[in-house]
Amino acid sequence: MRGRKPVPTELHKLRGTLNATRHGKGRSGEPEATGDLLPEPPAWMTEAQQTGWRYALEHAPRGLLKQIDRTLLTVWVEAEARYRTAATMQAQLDQNTSLPLLTKTRDGTPVQSPYIGIMNRAAALMIKAASELGFSPAARPRLAAGAQEPAEEQSPWSQLKVIHGGKSAG
Repeated sequence: MRGRKPVPTELHKLRGTLNATRHGKGRSGEPEATGDLLPEPPAWMTEAQQTGWRYALEHAPRGLLKQIDRTLLTVWVEAEARYRTAATMQAQLDQNTSLPLLTKTRDGTPVQSPYIGIMNRAAALMIKAASELGFSPAARPRLAAGAQEPAEEQSPWSQLKVIHGGKSAG
């Protein structure tokens, strides 16, 4: 067994966990994605998908999504639009009915609405893509833990000032 998947160097940098002695060796051949993902969505997308694309890029962790991530973001955007469409259609079916989330067959037997299956499959795909893109509360800490600058009182440089009697160490 190989163990955990290696964490890319860029994620170590974002998290603040990059250790040059540990992560510097053997990573010289690690591929590096270049070019930030542009906020303008592909022209072939529907208007709703284009809105979802712009929203996702506006709210995604800064500097994380690169051009190579375009397809993964496209999968998330398309699934989100499909989910929204199915939810809207299901809401229309549920109006003025005594059996929400159900529909009837030709012989009158109630069965689960087909929109529920569409919504479930789209939601599963969205959750999987969202995890890879850092779009969920559980995914964000894995991407950005430690990415913020340390608080002044926790900074090793501020502790060095204390050792030197409050004077700048530089």
